[in-house]
Amino acid sequence: MKKNSQKIIYLILFIGICWLFYPIARVGVFYFLDPPIDSPDLFNDKEVDDASRVNKIKHQGIITLTSDLNSSIEQMRHAFLRAKKEGLKIMPMGARHSMGKQSFQEGAILLNTLPMKKMEMNDGFLKVQVGARWLDVIEFLAKRGKTVEIMQSNCDFSVGGTLSVNAHGWQPARPPVSSSVEKLKVMTVDGEIKICSREENTVLFRHVLGGYGLFGIILEAWLRPVPNKILRSTSQEIKVDQFPDAWEEITKDGAELAYGRLSVSPNSFFDTVWLSSYQAESEQVVENPASYVVDGKARLSRAIFRASLGSDRGKSLRHWMERSFGGELSGSYPRSRLLSEPAKVFGNHNPEMRDLLLEYFIPMNKFSTFVKQAAPLIQEEYGSLLNVTVREIAKDVDSALPYAKQDMFGLVMLFTVGRDLEKEQGVANMASRLIELAHGMKGTFYLPYRNFASPEQIKRCYPEFSEFLAQKKKFDPMEILSSGFYKKYR
Repeated sequence: MKKNSQKIIYLILFIGICWLFYPIARVGVFYFLDPPIDSPDLFNDKEVDDASRVNKIKHQGIITLTSDLNSSIEQMRHAFLRAKKEGLKIMPMGARHSMGKQSFQEGAILLNTLPMKKMEMNDGFLKVQVGARWLDVIEFLAKRGKTVEIMQSNCDFSVGGTLSVNAHGWQPARPPVSSSVEKLKVMTVDGEIKICSREENTVLFRHVLGGYGLFGIILEAWLRPVPNKILRSTSQEIKVDQFPDAWEEITKDGAELAYGRLSVSPNSFFDTVWLSSYQAESEQVVENPASYVVDGKARLSRAIFRASLGSDRGKSLRHWMERSFGGELSGSYPRSRLLSEPAKVFGNHNPEMRDLLLEYFIPMNKFSTFVKQAAPLIQEEYGSLLNVTVREIAKDVDSALPYAKQDMFGLVMLFTVGRDLEKEQGVANMASRLIELAHGMKGTFYLPYRNFASPEQIKRCYPEFSEFLAQKKKFDPMEILSSGFYKKYR
């Protein structure tokens, strides 16, 4: 009897130890068996897909452009002649990190812009071809003591893709990337080359920025760089109600980069925000810093992040680790280093799963109200939820289809769902309800992701959309530049 009691006690202890250390063991498994890897190209001589991994279509040929601009211009002109003669569509494509066929259409001729990556300094601006990825830009500028002013939080995207969706960054009190563009060189559907700016060809300038490749093909952009300073991080956990005031304080204190991360831990779900900001240590400029490498810290951060999927205790562990030791980018780094993180560090590599992004833009004074009302909707998809980050986007006065109609907080939501289309249905239903919630607060949503919005929701959240389509017909009467996104919503 005594031996049996001891066995039961040992069994209970063993189960308790396993229960206690399971989240940590799970992190270890992810660390060693799920390292960051480069994503496949997702296109060949017959088919193409985007970051959604569910939009594979057949095309009518991919024309690979080159850094020889004159040669690429001739290739594009021949493509337009062919399209007009054969009744085909054309679409330029870069890294294809969009998720709703924004960069291609069934049966279209596709222009691979990625080899177009030549760049140089020009009167204080960076003159760069649109196929360059941001990592190329960061490394080029870093050698000159400069870095990018506004870009996404990952460096894999192409410059042309970023401009075409008018992406925002994590720079406080700054509008989208369009605000950092001095001018553009664009080819229109008739083969003409035009310089566009706020003073010249202004209508085309406003519609190409955030125009999803529908108004012309961007060839080169002139971007405003900033000094590459050493930035030091500070972090704090605050209540959702206090977040706008805390954000205002770090902005006044001169934060150059900042983001919030809503808690997705079951014990504090959407109640608190982890606010990280980065301020310059001095005015000293760093020249030619070491290039980014995926080190052990990045791999551990990835393992903790990915291991939290579908696990309440995994999310609680991640919450505790971040609050105890800081985020993956805590410490002091050159600004260029902070901008150099590739998407593969946190991206899904499970072939049976796929990542799915949503983003909603909310007036800053409505932030806490939106978060509290969105929480029960998002909890319905809690098992697939991985992360919600918060960034500020100042009012956009440059593009024709602005998502930041006033100063906004952008809430970027990451879900990981099964590969099959039906696996996203729950998130799709939730996304539609969140659009209605955001619209009721004079907010909106981001267009480059999955096409969960109805045409009516597009028109209500983007009242400029009808005029946007009318201008499209003026610049491209035959609708030669077309995508699956455009085909659905035009």
